[in-house]
This record gives sequence, structure tokens and C-alpha cells, in this order.
Amino acid sequence: MQQVCLLTVVSLFVTSAQCKTPGLQTRITDRALEYATEVALDILSKQVTGQQIPDQHGQSGDVKFDITGMNVKQFTKPSSRVSLIQNVGLSWSTSGTGLAIHGDFKYKYRKGIIKISDHGSFDLKANGINFQVKIEIGMDGTGRPTMKAVGCSCNVGSADIKFHGGAAWIYNLFSGQLENKLKDMVGGGNGLPCKQLNTLIDVNGMKSLQKLPVTVQIAKRFLLDYRFLSKPSFQTKFMETYHKGEVYWNAVPVDAPFAAPPLLKSSDTSRMMYIWLSDYVFNTMSYNALKYNQLQYNVTNKDLPSGVLNTTCPQSTCIGKIIKSIGTKFPNTTVMLYMKSTSMPNMTVQNGSTVVNAAGDIVFFAQQPGGKYTYFLTLSATMSTTISLMIQNEKVFAKVLKLPISVTVKDSKIPVSSEGLNFIVKGIVSVFVEPKLNELGAAGFPLPVINSVHFTNTQLTVAKDTLLIATDLKYSG
Repeated sequence: MQQVCLLTVVSLFVTSAQCKTPGLQTRITDRALEYATEVALDILSKQVTGQQIPDQHGQSGDVKFDITGMNVKQFTKPSSRVSLIQNVGLSWSTSGTGLAIHGDFKYKYRKGIIKISDHGSFDLKANGINFQVKIEIGMDGTGRPTMKAVGCSCNVGSADIKFHGGAAWIYNLFSGQLENKLKDMVGGGNGLPCKQLNTLIDVNGMKSLQKLPVTVQIAKRFLLDYRFLSKPSFQTKFMETYHKGEVYWNAVPVDAPFAAPPLLKSSDTSRMMYIWLSDYVFNTMSYNALKYNQLQYNVTNKDLPSGVLNTTCPQSTCIGKIIKSIGTKFPNTTVMLYMKSTSMPNMTVQNGSTVVNAAGDIVFFAQQPGGKYTYFLTLSATMSTTISLMIQNEKVFAKVLKLPISVTVKDSKIPVSSEGLNFIVKGIVSVFVEPKLNELGAAGFPLPVINSVHFTNTQLTVAKDTLLIATDLKYSG
């Protein structure tokens, strides 16, 4: 069961400590924790209501009694408070809980030659129930979060029992002991509320934490690593967490040879959650993409409209007409462009804009009879792409705003005019590159959240080296 006390928010991102600069950082505020406790109490109410209670047997003086068929008919939601404990985790306390329990009883009264036995039902109302539990939050050896309930306590203010059926005068002989026995079943560290809380946190909570995505595959080749650097950090009004935030080549997960830059500092706690996403995440992906030859592509007529790469055409829009030396030297064929990055694309976030700088070569080949290709031109290209970013469905999406590309001749076997270079940039490269970048941006970059938690009232701030997401949360379990 995914719905667990406090886990609703806490298990979103549980990490910390600054042994190295993180690629992703989160802040979970007291507003989020208070919201989580409200959700948790709703869940607890549903789980406790209808709960079966083990049969009880006892004796009071001359009366032996058996209590059977007990179940919780009503759970009154209490007021609650959650506080953060430095270096430990959370403390959750409630007051004013009420329980209504229905059950059956039978008794045997024997004194001398007098024997009486009877049966009936009863209703118990327990009020003023208060419970408190500490939740230790940490991490295991694999970088996943851990959660453990510690020191649960519960006490019952009052209990009132009403019997139905049987002889009324007999009740006075054992009702006091029965009330105490029933109060013991509710109160104490082993009572019904504490047993439910311990199960929710230690069993169901850990199952949900195991579903938290700490590594995510991207395009089947890359591995986005959201594992935790160390235990959480707790302040008065929030807990902060720190994630590795690095993208590896899936088959060879080795750290990139550069560190994440410092993240933007903020003291804001007006939203439930904050996520700092470093441009280190993108840059480690592009580093591995270059290293493992993923930033190269053969562009042919199938990638471009209307036979643009033909060397001979009746119209004036093919490459053989615009760059006449190509059409003269290689008539009645097509051109293939081999595009490859020569340096790692680098993303920088500054002055309210997100820019990706890239450089590469465009190598031209003419197809010959028999399927062979003849090399004739190499261009050097530089690109500084401005993109817009948005948050939707707990993912970061991107779209190209500006795509200025400049090219120069690096090596050539034919003469190339400036008009021809302009055609290559605007008519070929831009038409191909921009849709490819938008296709990648439309796929979305996943954030580490469980499926039942969604962002609402979300704001995205673009700052130096950092994307800062400020959001409230909604639970849809």
C-alpha cells in the first residue's frame, strides 16, 4: 500500500549532506509536512475503521468473561502537529482522537450453588486518545532512503462502555476490569494506533520508498542517477536533501571529470517543496553522449523535404542548384551530410535565459553508383541555442526559442560561395536540427517523485547554473 503516514511528502526526496556539490537539491517545508499528516490521518482513519481486534478473556472475582467479535466502528480524526528533530527526523503527535468499538460478550457467574451465564453485546467509546511517534529518516548502503518508527506511545483519556443484553447487576462485577483491558488494547506502545502506525511506516512505508525512482533510464542508453549523498538535514521549518544528479552512460557508469557548480541560495519557505536542478545534470549527459559517439548523425533526403539534397533538379531549391559546383561535379545524385559534435555541448543558465552552446563538423559526401560516397567538403559549425523551460506532470520540458548557427569552411575540394553557406545553414541545418532538439525537449526530463504526488501552483526560476522549482503538492492516492 503506497499511502503511508508522512511518506506522502517525505519519501519524495530524502537525502542530504554536502560531501560533494549536488546536482539536485530539495527542500521540504513544514507546510508540506503538515499537509502530509492530514493525508496520513485520513489514511489511518480508513485503515483503523473496521479493524478487527483479537478476542479477550478474563476473570473478575466470581465472573469469567469472554469478549469476541470486536471491531472498530468509528475513528474520530484528531488535531496533529509535526516537528523536525535535528539529526533524527520527524516527531508527529496528535490529540483528541476518538474510537468507537463494538463487540460481543458472554460471562459465567458462579458463587456457591448459584450459577448464572448469559451473553450480549457492548459498545465502547474511548476519547481523549493522544499518540506520538518519532520517525527516523536515513539512507541505506545503496543510496535509497530509509524510514523507521521509533518510540510510539499512546494514552487514553476516558473509556465508557455500554452493555446490551444480560443481567445488569452482573456488569458491575466485571465492567471495570473489562474497561481497563479494552483501554490497554488501545493505549500504550503496543496498542491499536501504535501497531497501525508502526506497520504503516516500517512495512508499507519502506515498500513505497522502494518504488521511489532513484535511477531512471533515458533513451535506453543513459542512466539518470538521483541517489542520495547522505542523510537528511533538518532545520526548524524544513528538511533539506541532496542528490547526486548525474547522468551516466548506462553500460559504463563512471563519474564525469568535472564537478557540479554551486546552486542558487534561497531562504524561501512559502511553498511546500523546492527543487534545485543544476545544469550539471544536462552537462554530464552531453559529456557521455559525446564520449560514446551519440552526437553524430547522417542526414539524407529522408530527413529533409522536397529533395533538398539532390544535385540535379528542375527547381532552384536543391543543393546542386544553390551550390553550382556540387551540381557540376556530382550530377544526378544526392548528397549526405555527416554531422558530429567536436566538443561537449554545454548548458549555462544565467540572466534569466537557458543557453546550450555546441560546436561540430558537417562533412559532405556525394553518393556514387554502387552505393559508395565521395567526400568533398567539411564545414565547422557553432550554435548557441536559447531554450525555454516549463514544468508539467512532474517533468521538465524544453523548447527552442532561438537557434543561431554560423558555419565556416574547414576543408573543401570544391569552391563554396557565401550564398551557398547561407543556404546550408538556413535551408538544411536549421530545418533538421531544430525539430530534433524540440523532439528531445518534448520527451521531458523526469523528476524523482512517486506517482501519487503531483505538483500544483508551480513556479520556475531560471538563475545562474540553476533551475529552481517552487511548488505546492497534491496527493491523489
